Amino acid sequence: MTSAPLRWPDAADPVIRGDLTVAVAYVTPAGGAVVTSVSPLGLGNREAGRVGFTTSLGFPKKLERILRDPNVAVAYHTREHGFAASDAYVLAQGTASVDMRPSPERLAELMHASEPFLGEVRRGPLWDWLLREYHQERVFVDVELERVAVWEKVTSAGVVY
Repeated sequence: MTSAPLRWPDAADPVIRGDLTVAVAYVTPAGGAVVTSVSPLGLGNREAGRVGFTTSLGFPKKLERILRDPNVAVAYHTREHGFAASDAYVLAQGTASVDMRPSPERLAELMHASEPFLGEVRRGPLWDWLLREYHQERVFVDVELERVAVWEKVTSAGVVY
């Protein structure tokens, strides 16, 4: 028996689609948590109840820990580098899955999704060589949502969906 995907509320949508830097928390082998920043680049599918971010294979501990225990939390906590105008704080929790070998199509979609945040993707022999790791060696982390909490402001009372 499967349940319907959790769809985040309207108040969370501009934040999830517009934040460039978010904090992701994952569980350590000792049962603690590590919080680190990642760039979601607006990766979220409201209908599927899924948010995501990309990272590099250059950060293996993060990926090893997420693979070992896929329970993660993603905090959309700042508007400093994105384009969302909302003051809301969004905390999304769920189960992560890691796409270690994304298809060329998925990587191309990521480059297109990054343009509103980072500007037009530089292309050409030199740029392709210089940015190879960033453009082609990405790992996707998809989070199937189980809970989303939204606070109008960091200091306000929130509603859990």
